[in-house]
Amino acid sequence: MSIFIRTFACMKKNTLHTNLVTTTKALLHVVSLLSAPLLLTAAILMAACSGDDASNTPTPTNDKTEIAFNTATTTWHDATRATTYDNDAALQTEGEAGGFTCTAYTNNSTTVYFGPTEVKWDGTNSKWYFPDGKRYWPAEGSLDFVAYKPNVTSYASVPIYNGTAPSFTATLPMTAAEQDGITELILAFTPNQSKAANAAGVSLNFLHPFTKIIMKLSSTQTNIHIDKIIFKSIKKVGTYTHNSGWALSDDAAVNFEASLDADCVHDQVLGTYLMIPQNWAGAIEIQATWTDWGEPFLHHLYATVPTNWAAGYSYSYTFTITQFDLRVDTERFTEQW
Repeated sequence: MSIFIRTFACMKKNTLHTNLVTTTKALLHVVSLLSAPLLLTAAILMAACSGDDASNTPTPTNDKTEIAFNTATTTWHDATRATTYDNDAALQTEGEAGGFTCTAYTNNSTTVYFGPTEVKWDGTNSKWYFPDGKRYWPAEGSLDFVAYKPNVTSYASVPIYNGTAPSFTATLPMTAAEQDGITELILAFTPNQSKAANAAGVSLNFLHPFTKIIMKLSSTQTNIHIDKIIFKSIKKVGTYTHNSGWALSDDAAVNFEASLDADCVHDQVLGTYLMIPQNWAGAIEIQATWTDWGEPFLHHLYATVPTNWAAGYSYSYTFTITQFDLRVDTERFTEQW
């Protein structure tokens, strides 16, 4: 009887031990299963954090510097055309709702860093901005900036950059009526700019590549009517390269004609027009009508005023017309427009 009881006791002990081991393993397996998703989630989060692209996530610690601009526009003297950008306010507000087009290139190359893109003026905060999102400086190296306004014209190509300087080709219309519908093209070029040197913004100085001429009358002659003014033998086609100037085409020179219907009135501005800079021989013809012996006759008056038209300068031609002769006084404004 005692042997049976002892044997039963031993069997009970062994069974309890076996069940305990089995239960413990099961619990460990459950814990393992419960822990797996947590570990996987942690691994995913760690991977996501380590894979963040700092270049796309501006924070105070990742050294991202926004590109900004400061601009200047040389001023027209005696500006009379709404289609010339003669000051900074015109650059900011006129034409295409204000602003300009800008392209940035890797220094001394034709590799585009951004653009061409619009840059607009924020009048509330008094600064230039990119409507489609901020632009940032590269981590190293420098950029060349080409800017122009307007973005498209009917007479000039869009400026291109060859890694050294921007250029464009122009074919100017040669009647006053055709020029009434055009807007001048202005251009800025600021090369070799780095993040470190432009904390206050990249300076863009917009220049006027063309010449402006102004036609005026100096005296009143109530019996004289102005019909046409002709500037003869002018080159209308050329290619402009920044810092190098104009290369005129081999096309034949043509006349510029301003057909008018104007009385001869003192200090009257007859028109303001764009020309490609060149050494002009200066032949001028004015056709005017006045009465001879009771009948109106068309008279032809001539003068020669050689002028070396320079880019970015305006030239005023003031006509004194009488029934006996034509006098032309010229003035070159030495400041840029």
